[in-house]
Amino acid sequence: MANNNNRNGTQARKVMVVADPTRESAGALQYALSHAVLEQDELILLHVENPNSWRNTISTFLKMPSIGSSTTASLDLGGGGAAATAATTTTGEGEVDFIEEMKNACRVSQPKMRVRVLRVEMDGKDKASTILLHSNHEGVDVIVIGQKRSLSSALLG
Repeated sequence: MANNNNRNGTQARKVMVVADPTRESAGALQYALSHAVLEQDELILLHVENPNSWRNTISTFLKMPSIGSSTTASLDLGGGGAAATAATTTTGEGEVDFIEEMKNACRVSQPKMRVRVLRVEMDGKDKASTILLHSNHEGVDVIVIGQKRSLSSALLG
């Protein structure tokens, strides 16, 4: 993999954030934006879909068409306590596209940084193998993944 040099002589890196519609994924993105990326880097938002998941089946079944055309969502970027709010339109089924919200948060935090979205399916493998496969294929330098923590592990460190 050939890295590009910017004006300052530092190498541009590829940073991948695993993107899901969860609080942990939003925390991973917040961490990446505040600690892991620079404006010359490329950020890849990877969403791994499981077509056989019971959640996909239930959410498809429960989706109800909405008449409204927009929703407002916010993501705390952690930049001095400021929060960025981005308005997005809903899909035809009435749900907000969390990937677009994450991409908008990246644009607010690092306007010059290149952000790419990659949506993939698991293809019968486990999620970790799919993430590693695509990170190797894309030549990623850093992977940031959110972690679900219990209250006791959060308190005990």
